[in-house]
Amino acid sequence: MKLRQVTSSAPGKVILIGEHFVVEREPAIALAIDKRVYVTVRKGVKGVRIHSSCYEGEVDLDLNEVEGVKGYFRAIFNSLAEYREIPPLEITIRSEIPPRYGMGSSAATAVALTRAVAAFLGMELDKEEIAKIAYEAERMVHGSPSGIDNTVSTYGGAIIFRRGEGFLRLNVDFSPVALLVAYSGVPKCTKDLVSKVKELKGRYPTIFEPLYHTAGRLAIEAARALEEGDFTAVGELMNINQGLLSALGVSTLRLETLVHKFREAGALGAKLTGAGGGGCVLALVPRERVEKVLMAIKPYSEWIAQVEVCETGVKVEGEGV
Repeated sequence: MKLRQVTSSAPGKVILIGEHFVVEREPAIALAIDKRVYVTVRKGVKGVRIHSSCYEGEVDLDLNEVEGVKGYFRAIFNSLAEYREIPPLEITIRSEIPPRYGMGSSAATAVALTRAVAAFLGMELDKEEIAKIAYEAERMVHGSPSGIDNTVSTYGGAIIFRRGEGFLRLNVDFSPVALLVAYSGVPKCTKDLVSKVKELKGRYPTIFEPLYHTAGRLAIEAARALEEGDFTAVGELMNINQGLLSALGVSTLRLETLVHKFREAGALGAKLTGAGGGGCVLALVPRERVEKVLMAIKPYSEWIAQVEVCETGVKVEGEGV
């Protein structure tokens, strides 16, 4: 039985602890969130045509393209072509995650697209294979990503991740706290910032190596505090992590302003999330203080959202015959 269409979705993410340091194989903690990317795949007429609100107009995909957004999609379809010939397809992408906010929109798109196309073509891919294919797309966008974004988007939940070693799921009850995300007003560029940090570390290795080791220990301590429900400690560790990120040169005045406004308003901890240079600040807030904190932050951010940890990773939303 051939399907007429398939819709799949995958969650975005926030990095609670450890961005940038995770690129150099230190552990980091990521949380899948309840904002998702939805991808619908239908039979096409000619080639692969992609419709998305994230891009201007349509993307007519040439599988030989290697640059920009077409290169990102090409990586996915070339990987899938190793399993099955790719027929003409019409693809629609709808995202609840604003692009370039540091919330994993590109990874979630890659994961959801991989799952939807595979299901449409009757391919049985496990989650490890989906995450691997999505990672190849992430490489086209970000250069040398750690793999944490595509992993948490594929599997969902709260994870502690180490590049080259994989991840462990954390058993955390988040009911006492809320996660607030506020946009700094400046989009982030992961690839440029990862390169900038790498160059700085290369110039001062004796300074940066212990800094990276400290960040790794911080992630392990934060994982323990999460599972014990000690959110006061988690907040303190987030604040320490922000100081380390500032030392790497990836924070900005706008990000620091949001960080400190969140803390002043009653957040347990606040830090940038993602690559930095722009994007968003993540705050951990007791649920009874959420309204107060939101009111205090509104004058400083054009976009604020409360997000919840999503235990469900990539999934097929629906199929039509």
